[in-house]
Amino acid sequence: MSAPKRALFVDWGGTLARTRDNRTVVDAAGHPVLMPNVTATLRRERPRYDLCFIVSNQARISKGEISDAEVIGRFAWANGQLGGPFTGWRLCPHTDADACDCRKPRPGMFLELARLHGVDLSASTHVGDSEKDRDAAAAAGVGTFVWARDFFAWADAPSRE
Repeated sequence: MSAPKRALFVDWGGTLARTRDNRTVVDAAGHPVLMPNVTATLRRERPRYDLCFIVSNQARISKGEISDAEVIGRFAWANGQLGGPFTGWRLCPHTDADACDCRKPRPGMFLELARLHGVDLSASTHVGDSEKDRDAAAAAGVGTFVWARDFFAWADAPSRE
């Protein structure tokens, strides 16, 4: 059995990608608009971790507003634009009313990734922009939570509009 790995978990909306009205803002080509300092910060911080994952609530899928393939395509596009820092990603397509284990603030996405990839959650970090992110990290036993505004050194925390 291999040694447990340290992982960096990163939220999507409002952390990696700009959002407005709880939707990812896209450019004229339909690509997500990334938040400030994301590229440089991930280049600098990613080598400190064995693995790196996007973990994201995506209730718009279950509401029929967007497909899971479209969301995954956005994650994959961002991964390519950022130089491939992400080992993978998990999304929760459910709404709060579904009471699933995967929707943040519950820990399901973190626990699944830890089980599949041998992650030591206590030695790992989650970066997010909401109380749900912080609470999910705590519920999963993630050792460190960092607010996105601090991790990416935003002078003025961008609004989620």
